[in-house]
Amino acid sequence: MDLALGIAIPFLGTSVGSLMVFFMKNQINPKIEKTLLGFASGVMIAASVWSLIIPAIEMAEEQGVIGWIPATIGFILGIIFLMIIDVIVPHLENNEAKGIKTFKLNKTTMLVLAVTLHNIPEGMAVRCRACKCINT
Repeated sequence: MDLALGIAIPFLGTSVGSLMVFFMKNQINPKIEKTLLGFASGVMIAASVWSLIIPAIEMAEEQGVIGWIPATIGFILGIIFLMIIDVIVPHLENNEAKGIKTFKLNKTTMLVLAVTLHNIPEGMAVRCRACKCINT
């Protein structure tokens, strides 16, 4: 039951969020777009801090390490990883193809690739919580 609920809640949240596309098919007001992007950014930052960074600091302190050092190193490595991925992986920015140009991918394939890459760090965090690496 816990597994089904753990899968259903994120699925429903993602589905409801993506349904908004159907209500905003035409040109969206730039102020509303900036507000929605800011809201999404705030949610992602809050989730990162409260669900990943703070538990990492607490876990390091429990192991007798200065808490912020492993979290900072991991944070910087994550930034470097995303910067490399941004250069390598084909993607669209403002309807302009970016990344390695040798691949001829359609928009759907690039979307699937983007979602997959987005979920790699989340999957690592979920796996770490499942194996009790992070005790929260």
